[in-house]
Amino acid sequence: MLVELNPFQDPRWDDFVDAHPEGTIYHHSAWHQVLSETYGYTSLHIGQTAPGGGEVIGVFPLLLVNSFLTGKRLVSLPFTTYCNPLMPEESLHEAIRFAFRRFSNVDYVEVKLVEKEGGEESRLGVDSPFITHILNLGGEIDKLFQSFHPTSIRQRVKRAERIGLTVRMAKTDSDLRQFYEFYSLMRRKNGVPPQPYSFFLNMRRILAPKNFLEIPVIEFQGRVIAAAILLKFNSTWHLEYSNSDPLFLKESPNQLLIWNCIAMAHRGGAKYFDFGRTALSHQSLLEFKDRWQAKRRVIRYHFFPEDKKVNHRNNRTDGFLMRVNRKMPLALLKWEGRLVYPHMG
Repeated sequence: MLVELNPFQDPRWDDFVDAHPEGTIYHHSAWHQVLSETYGYTSLHIGQTAPGGGEVIGVFPLLLVNSFLTGKRLVSLPFTTYCNPLMPEESLHEAIRFAFRRFSNVDYVEVKLVEKEGGEESRLGVDSPFITHILNLGGEIDKLFQSFHPTSIRQRVKRAERIGLTVRMAKTDSDLRQFYEFYSLMRRKNGVPPQPYSFFLNMRRILAPKNFLEIPVIEFQGRVIAAAILLKFNSTWHLEYSNSDPLFLKESPNQLLIWNCIAMAHRGGAKYFDFGRTALSHQSLLEFKDRWQAKRRVIRYHFFPEDKKVNHRNNRTDGFLMRVNRKMPLALLKWEGRLVYPHMG
């Protein structure tokens, strides 16, 4: 039986996610709270219960994006790499019909799926222009390190340590603000606006008390030169964001930062380390993640109805906007991000 649950009051949702072998931070109500409080989304948490209505045996989270610019749709989930429904495929179709009954005026439902370990692909959806990289953390940490690319990774990590780069966990607002400045500079370089700062503040405020978040920073000569947002939950830890000061790239802060994140995940008992979403068009970043021996996983988008399949990109318009964004003052680009992101996802 399908029912609407309120995971902020009903512990059965998060208890099920925590116990499920494929449960991730993205399925947890805390992540949905981050998204809802940042962007004003309405949540729809569909639970599958055993006969009698007691035990939860499946979950499917959705958030309502209600935009006069981009339309009204239910997404699982906005600004999330993937969120495979934790229920059988035959139950998913019933859950989507349930969602349409709950919000009858939405244009479509969108589900983001990741290829499972071993190459098992879902029959649902179409390949997206993105993949993710997932590293298996099994075995000894020293052997894992030795599997990385000898010059692009191992040599650079050792050099960074040798010249005095150090790692610590963020402690203050200024550490998070410094991360955000690196992140915003990177976004401008790529021609897109940054997510609003409130998104990251909400991550720290909501996720950190539950021990779901770390913000490791790299220091060099008393100066923060790189930082990351690391989401940690059960068997999979996610390198959600990672950015550095472009003036210090030759010191290899990114390699040292990622290596320390991997080592933390290994010590924390994680089985997998997710490097995050990468566009298939970003060849250099794909190759960089390959050098950590992480395996590529296909991300697929399922739209219902299927004839509502949408392409969110217009190459001509995107190209023009990217050129404008690259020239824009950083403060104005941040304002653009606060304006447009509630309509996206």
